[in-house]
Amino acid sequence: MCGVPTHPTVRGWEHRGTTTTQHGSRQALCAWLPTFELRLELVRTPELDSTSVALLSPGENTRRTIWQASERASIAGVRPGQLISQAIALCPSLTLLEPDPAHYDATQEELLETLSGLSPIVEPAGRGRIFVGMDGLGRLYGSPSHQVERVLHTLLKIFPSPLVAATRIGWAPGKFGAWVAAAGAGPGRAVIVPDQELPEFLSPCPVSVLPVDAVMTERLERLGIETLGDLIRFPNPALVGQFGPDGQKARAWAMGERIDPVQPYYRPQPIRASMEFHTPVGQVDTLHGALDRLLERALARLERKGRSIQGVRLGARLENEGSWALETILREPTSQRDRIAFTIRTRMALAPPLRAVEALMVEFFQFGPATSQNDLFGRANPGGREENGRELSEGAVPTSLREAVTELKLKLGFSPLYRVVEIDPWSRIPERRHALLNFDP
Repeated sequence: MCGVPTHPTVRGWEHRGTTTTQHGSRQALCAWLPTFELRLELVRTPELDSTSVALLSPGENTRRTIWQASERASIAGVRPGQLISQAIALCPSLTLLEPDPAHYDATQEELLETLSGLSPIVEPAGRGRIFVGMDGLGRLYGSPSHQVERVLHTLLKIFPSPLVAATRIGWAPGKFGAWVAAAGAGPGRAVIVPDQELPEFLSPCPVSVLPVDAVMTERLERLGIETLGDLIRFPNPALVGQFGPDGQKARAWAMGERIDPVQPYYRPQPIRASMEFHTPVGQVDTLHGALDRLLERALARLERKGRSIQGVRLGARLENEGSWALETILREPTSQRDRIAFTIRTRMALAPPLRAVEALMVEFFQFGPATSQNDLFGRANPGGREENGRELSEGAVPTSLREAVTELKLKLGFSPLYRVVEIDPWSRIPERRHALLNFDP
């Protein structure tokens, strides 16, 4: 019997190539710990484990909502997305906890490092869910059931036994099959699906398990297609006509023909800069000034040389424990401090720290190509500066310089550049030898 995942499906992990692959690991194991963040908080305060507890959504300063709820709170009617007032009305004894994103991210990184010692191919899929490539590990650890036991034993290195007992394990060909198997597994148990049994295992599963847009699953349910077995009864051209390429991929997943391998996880070493405050800071202007300093330090690091910045994470340690984090992906990679600071400040205005800040940290975790700002006279090319300079003296304007002038004109309304023109080089009066003329190619 296929279980229905209660955790939102994360798109983006599915393989975008053909159904047969030569890269990654075909055999996949999915380790999933539901309500990962709330369980970590209960490990910190075990006395709350027998009470009704809810974790507040991060990044909100008004109209706070529920992010995750414990089993006792769920029985009382508390649901994710509810306002605090609604949750307390349903469960007056509810204990509300502030989120600690820095702690959750650090635990996720520790989990990745630990499982990397078991298999060289590990791929994260959001907090609390990790895919492990198991190809070739049979000679080391034995049968699939023994390999699952080895994974659970490895988790005991970083998690207490109650968390390991709550972890769900799914083993199947490809990430999709492993995820569906983990979602249908019980706490502390594993569902192992051999290759030949994958289509039969997927057939009774609801279409909501497909890693496609929610609008597509809603349309399928309206059409009376409730399970993957119902989906494969439709011919491929009909699904493509209704849903495009997603329809073809969904049918391939449902039939067990599309096998998405576990891809090796690679992340470049992040660049961090931090600052401690002598006294907790709550003023926005002070935090903005500290942000500018941290960005200058991080951008000046040697390991950043030759790379632009795409992803920035701002974190803070708050007064009286707790943390605050803000993450942003820039539309265009840049190495300009002001552009990065403007984006972060805008996000801070929407979701500021809830308490005074004791320490502030900036991290560059995603990098783009080399900065797109080229030298005007092509310094990167051998002799480029000299050759382009000669072209300029002969009346030809380099393309890069022409584009720079065009941008300045669009911003200022005129060209603020001038060129030196030789008029009377033999004059005894220096001011008559050269003149400045407006440069507007």
